[in-house]
Amino acid sequence: MNQLFYLQDSRSYVGNDVLWWSKEGGYTTDLSKAATFVQEEAMRMHVFRGTDIPWPVPYILMKVRPAVDMQYINREDALAGTGINLIKEPKPSPEVHRCQGCMRFLSNAQFWSGCCPNCGMDNRP
Repeated sequence: MNQLFYLQDSRSYVGNDVLWWSKEGGYTTDLSKAATFVQEEAMRMHVFRGTDIPWPVPYILMKVRPAVDMQYINREDALAGTGINLIKEPKPSPEVHRCQGCMRFLSNAQFWSGCCPNCGMDNRP
């Protein structure tokens, strides 16, 4: 039996995911939608465009990991009717900066600009 190959378009990635030739044309990161090719066909396509890389199907199947694409989940839809109500995260307290020279309060802009407008001391870390 002739070994099967997936064909990678190595010109780009989606996040850390490999782009495979799709069964339906174009490219996909979803391995279940990826096309498979016999060795001769995969090599012919690779020779035609060197960035199309053949990968043996058994090798790639050993590297598959489950993942959830954040584009396809919706928190409100998922939790509707479950009785789970998420808490509102409290807003973080704003940073408070004091001049080390005159002890006056400084805004973030004053602190990070470098000099206290009152005494001129540089308070940057």
